[in-house]
Amino acid sequence: MANSAYIGIDASKGYADLIALHSNKEVAEEPFRLYDAADGHRQLGEMIEGWFNKGFEKIYCGVESTGGYENNWVNYLQEAGKTNSVHVARLNPKGVKSLGEAGLTRTITDSVSAQNIALYLINFNHKVHYLQPSQTSKAYTDGRKHSSFIRMLKKQKNQLGNQLEKIIYQELSPLMCYCRHGFPAWLLLLLEKYPGVELIKKAGEKKLCKIKGISHEKAIALIKKVSSLTNLTSSHISSIIKSTVEEILRLDAAINTQKIALFNRFKNEKDAQLLTSITGVGEQSAVEFLIELEDVNRFDLAKKLNAYFGTHPMYKQSGDGTWGNHMSKKGRSEIRGVLFMCCLTAIRYDEMFKGIYARARAKGKNHFSAMGVVMNKMLRVIYGVLKNKTKYNREVDYKNQENAKIKQNEKEEKQAEAKKEIQTKLERYNQAELDDMPVSKRYTKKKRQSPKLHKEECTGSSAS
Repeated sequence: MANSAYIGIDASKGYADLIALHSNKEVAEEPFRLYDAADGHRQLGEMIEGWFNKGFEKIYCGVESTGGYENNWVNYLQEAGKTNSVHVARLNPKGVKSLGEAGLTRTITDSVSAQNIALYLINFNHKVHYLQPSQTSKAYTDGRKHSSFIRMLKKQKNQLGNQLEKIIYQELSPLMCYCRHGFPAWLLLLLEKYPGVELIKKAGEKKLCKIKGISHEKAIALIKKVSSLTNLTSSHISSIIKSTVEEILRLDAAINTQKIALFNRFKNEKDAQLLTSITGVGEQSAVEFLIELEDVNRFDLAKKLNAYFGTHPMYKQSGDGTWGNHMSKKGRSEIRGVLFMCCLTAIRYDEMFKGIYARARAKGKNHFSAMGVVMNKMLRVIYGVLKNKTKYNREVDYKNQENAKIKQNEKEEKQAEAKKEIQTKLERYNQAELDDMPVSKRYTKKKRQSPKLHKEECTGSSAS
């Protein structure tokens, strides 16, 4: 890629700092700043045209994912890529930051960040995933924004719920027995209408029974509970309770409205209908998966999809110890929550998922670790359904599992042989006696099991 230019773009609110490097890391264009407006985009387009005229055959652009400020630049460059050889990638900031730390960069400015982005593109070009125009759909992008908006509403509702719980605990503590699993709808309606001890007493059984969800017996129990309180609810607290409950009910209605709007937009998509054929995946969950995946062909393998959603196992090995071996939990936590709930249903009503869960528990895993195994499998099934454009078939999956076991056994045999060869090669210069080595008990045990030592012991015994 000698005739390629690498453009690092550090996007901020309203503007971006850019730098262009040759493939040999020499500066092709000194750092400059463009504003995130039509004029700035036009100027970038003219500069790209000028770089092509200077002899560059390809231009690679990198933009850090900054929560949305980079989107305008990414969209513009993708449009430019339809007519010119312009490639754009959305980068994980962690990788770029680690590159800067490895270079012992002490002072970080926007220009330095742009340079680190360009260097990352050069050093790790084989790992960078460049977006293609066909992989970007405005409908799915808007769908993800819609889903983020719903999550924001839920977060606001939870915050108000936490505040209301503290007030109820202090002012109407006997009612807390009804809130062990959140606030029931009838209790919110009660507090909206009668937000205080005296107001509930004054309402009496007849008025309380008119609230949906409150029976005659429950009304009597409520009056009895609040009658045990000696402190009265002040007008200030009553106002806070009433306003908080009204806001929670408003947000609850807004969340339901937005969920229906999002669902209606994507429910007729063929891929969404295919996903609902999987046991445990409902229509709403299918839409959530679809707008996050957008295009399953972005992933070459099922395990890459697992890594994208953070359900793949992760561990650390150093010296003679191994740590971790747990779910990585990278990526969006919300989609893992949806996946978890789907798997809870799957292990109840699907024999295959039920068997996977049972085998994981039999190996000593707790409930959540076993659910992690099921979640990993669920994503593999989702990948297969979308990749092959066929509905979920349990029998087909059983056959795939049998074939996978054969391949896995062959793979493990090859890995065992390769491990022995690596261990023998690693220890080829070591002539010291095992008992004279200043190593741990764990390493000593591993050393006695090494192929080289086993061979030497066999040779020694035959010689004697």
